[in-house]
Amino acid sequence: MICYSIKKEGETNEKLILRYKKSFFQTRTANKLRNAQTHSKAPSKRKIRESAIIREFYCSKGQGLGR
Repeated sequence: MICYSIKKEGETNEKLILRYKKSFFQTRTANKLRNAQTHSKAPSKRKIRESAIIREFYCSKGQGLGR
């Protein structure tokens, strides 16, 4: 999860920062840190069933629209 960049010879600070940001976001470190900050409770069986019913309702409603 640690991401670092070493300055190359003749490289400007701006270029170094851009290279660091590129490697930081490509390793998805930001997503891992953001997800680790908050804990979300797993949905209960009732919530899963409710969302399935709602999803089924809207999917069946949308089939008449040429989908």
